[in-house]
Amino acid sequence: MFDLLAHNQFNTSIWGDEGFSAILSFKSFPEIIKIIITDTSPPLWNITERLAFLTFGTSEVVIRGLAFFYFLLTIFFVYKIGDHLWERRTGLVAAALTFLNPFFFIYAFEGRMYSILALGVTASMYFFLKRNYVGYVIATLWALYSHHFAIFALFVQGIWFLYEVISKQKERAKKRFKAFLAIGLFYLPWLYPLYLQTSKVGGGFWLGKPDLHDLKVLIYDYLAQGIKTDTLSLPFTTYKLYEVALYLVFAVLILRRWHKSIKNTLFLLLWFLGPILMTWLVSQYFTSIFYNRYLLYSIPAAMLILASKGQKYSGYVVGVLLIVFGIIDFQYFTHPTKLPFKEMGAYVEETRQPNDFFINADGGSHHLWETKYYGFNAPIYIPDGGELPYFVGTALMEPDDIISEIPSEVTRLGVVTSKDTNSQTIPAGFVETDRKEIRELKLIWFEKLQETSNI
Repeated sequence: MFDLLAHNQFNTSIWGDEGFSAILSFKSFPEIIKIIITDTSPPLWNITERLAFLTFGTSEVVIRGLAFFYFLLTIFFVYKIGDHLWERRTGLVAAALTFLNPFFFIYAFEGRMYSILALGVTASMYFFLKRNYVGYVIATLWALYSHHFAIFALFVQGIWFLYEVISKQKERAKKRFKAFLAIGLFYLPWLYPLYLQTSKVGGGFWLGKPDLHDLKVLIYDYLAQGIKTDTLSLPFTTYKLYEVALYLVFAVLILRRWHKSIKNTLFLLLWFLGPILMTWLVSQYFTSIFYNRYLLYSIPAAMLILASKGQKYSGYVVGVLLIVFGIIDFQYFTHPTKLPFKEMGAYVEETRQPNDFFINADGGSHHLWETKYYGFNAPIYIPDGGELPYFVGTALMEPDDIISEIPSEVTRLGVVTSKDTNSQTIPAGFVETDRKEIRELKLIWFEKLQETSNI
């Protein structure tokens, strides 16, 4: 047991996007704002990550611990929403389902802005329902300054506001409108950076146009299938546990008393499906923005629906579902699969020579940020001097992060890659002498051919 827990999602190696965020958060607060304006996201995650680095250090545990802290706060607000809409038991069951939801569980340990976004949106929904307008304004601004996709949650609340207007709840609608105005006022400083960032995305993103199958997969992933582990099956059957989990979710939904608390249920359905359908539709006619992790803040709504208004035997099914979720999550937590850059960094530290030089030979799928974080900076080698697409982190790249030729004094070259080595562009005049492979990650050593003179 202790061996299983020794290597887990808290202390496993960081990966590229986490590395990008960490390297950015090493910088001062003004530098963070200046750089992130030229990227595609708001600054709140990096500001809080910077504060965590200054307080606790820059280890993997600090990075994942910060994300997990926001995840736990999200769970707290899920409980509060369930308690407010129904009763304490519903809040507790919804909190447990959200905590163990496999897709949500993944991003509890992701050193990026996803759990801080989920916290902002979930807290915003809680204060919206409670009609606590000060809390609502603060939480919504927190969400908007965490990730642009929080705007779709704000649209959901806007739809509900229109319902209140139509149903002539004038006093409540007036207070909500004032809250919307306050949010707009305090979001004004980010409108121009938002324009710059959305213009960049509008010029071309890496996401393909989603179809109905993609929509179904995302919904299934959010409900139960966020971690598809083929090694876990129902005993004595060929059914995978993630498949069983989805069947259990369907059973809970069938057993749910949908005719009870219709208004609360409609609000949660709007919260769950609204952002998903809006981004799917936008992606049909404009630049594709349909991406599962950007919308994970919809998951708490689905878990609240599963936890509420069940029939007599629903509790037993939910109990089994929690067990299945727990088994899947434990497997994920104790079997990290991120590329082992921590181990490779330790190897480099032990074996590097003074004249060693490292490169990434694949600009489209580079590991620049991981190598920077682990102390063996490997610039991207592009011999033809071509430009990289902005979404591989160009906002943070410095002039010496991309090179078109190997410095003449280099005699030993280390090529970092996680791909087929035959596809790498290797500088002329170097010959392979050795390689270090740790799972899919490779460090291939090349030495410079010695020039011979004719006598």
